Amino acid sequence: MITSVSIVGIGNCGSAFAVDLENRGIKVLLYAHPNHSANANAIRSNGYLDSIGEVKGRFYPVVSTSMQAALRFSTIVVVTVPAYAQNDILVELEKHDTSNHVIIAASGNFFSLIARNRIRARYLLETSASPFGSRILDGKRYEQGLLSSDAHHCVHMLGFKSVMPIASLPTDMNEDLRSDISAVFPRPLKWCSNVIEAAFYNFNGVLHPITAVMNAGWVEHTKGDFYFYRQGMTPSVTKIMQQIDNERVAIASRYGQATSCLKQMNTYYGLNVGSLNEFAENSTLHSTMKVCPTSMQHRYLVEDLPYVLVPWYELGVKAGLESPFIRSLILWSSMINGTDYLGVGRNLKALGLESWTLDEIVDMVSAKSDTLEVGLSKYGKQDCAPVLMMGPLKDMSAISKCSIRVEIS
Repeated sequence: MITSVSIVGIGNCGSAFAVDLENRGIKVLLYAHPNHSANANAIRSNGYLDSIGEVKGRFYPVVSTSMQAALRFSTIVVVTVPAYAQNDILVELEKHDTSNHVIIAASGNFFSLIARNRIRARYLLETSASPFGSRILDGKRYEQGLLSSDAHHCVHMLGFKSVMPIASLPTDMNEDLRSDISAVFPRPLKWCSNVIEAAFYNFNGVLHPITAVMNAGWVEHTKGDFYFYRQGMTPSVTKIMQQIDNERVAIASRYGQATSCLKQMNTYYGLNVGSLNEFAENSTLHSTMKVCPTSMQHRYLVEDLPYVLVPWYELGVKAGLESPFIRSLILWSSMINGTDYLGVGRNLKALGLESWTLDEIVDMVSAKSDTLEVGLSKYGKQDCAPVLMMGPLKDMSAISKCSIRVEIS
């Protein structure tokens, strides 16, 4: 039975984890990277973390900017930072022995495939998403100096997903440890066959980028002053969204089991709608909040493109699938933001899988402890891409020369 958990990241997800765990009697250490410590400073200044909504109360987690302290506090570490910040966390983890630790990325976005070449944790796990609907109140304004130092840091707990897809690398986790991991989460876990299967349950890649791109004029004109789900996901937008999801299901099926976005949304939020457009209009959690990008440099593109859609597409290519809708969306977004997402995202080279066959990839992510090291040792350092920093394209010709052929099936 677990009694403590270290949470890496003090944003929406990390703060919600702290509130939920402390509310259930599990001690929490909240870790913030020294270069991103505004929320940590706010909690330290006040001495507590407040919560409203589904969980109400005042909580007193330990707060630290020391990774060593986080690893000493608990052998279960939950990484909640955005995908683009995961490298900073891996740099810190590489400095320490993690052989007795279980590292869980929530959400993972293929974190396990990146981390497997850099740290030797007891187990690497990743979920498909955050288990919470949550928002930080005052944190950003505190960071911008718009609130006084005594303004409290508060998380608004909006709700919980009813089930959370998760997987481990290696896969042979015993039932006792699975039970401990389950206790970290507020609702039941759906154990996937491997970490790639789990990563394909991240439906942000289906819902967010296409809606942002097809509403680009509205985003730029209103600076995000509209209801992203209810007004942005119109019947025409969701027709293309459905095609993207069809391609996701086809790719995911080559690496494990797959579920449609609509079916999983109904499961997550207790709905029974018949289309993605109906979901956008009828999900109270989504339709009543604007949650809209204020520009095209929003995480709906700068995170969901390189860390979700790019690995989906690249793994599809490895499986012999063209995925024209996903590819087109990546190219459009690359032109909009002047960034070669296929080049700088989590492509096969970045995942260290460029030289692997489809069967070898499936065997590796399905491996047990005694066979995983053998599988990883087959390939040398040439299969591990260097860390790539995102930036503007120097030459858009690489994108403009790409031919786009779209077929609707």
